[in-house]
Amino acid sequence: MMLRAHHLICILGFSGLGYSQDYVANMSQIVAQLRSSPETLIEIVSKPDALCASCPFLEEGGCRERGAESEEVVRNRDLAVMARLGLVAGDRITWSGVEARIRSGISPEDLDIICRDCQWLPLGYCQKGIERL
Repeated sequence: MMLRAHHLICILGFSGLGYSQDYVANMSQIVAQLRSSPETLIEIVSKPDALCASCPFLEEGGCRERGAESEEVVRNRDLAVMARLGLVAGDRITWSGVEARIRSGISPEDLDIICRDCQWLPLGYCQKGIERL
């Protein structure tokens, strides 16, 4: 399964909300798979992924949630997560391996920097997801 690096954090904090019903249904399915099969192999990417596939803001050039600059903002978020987890695009790692790296490499407080421009950050879901690890 291909996942953007910042989506690794989003998955931990998922609480049934999202950009559209299709997006929520897709994310629910992915989250359920990862929780039930933690040895699922993840390929780290910094481009649209399995979650983006059902996003209403996905266009040919990538994310357009907040306009043309959105994809660059999201890629920078991906790069920040990869740096903290010691990963690069193309790496393959199990979901349980992802959780272990997040546990040791990212604190809830780090999200104030990594995700500072994310609309979901003020809701605190992702911070709580990291705390649960």
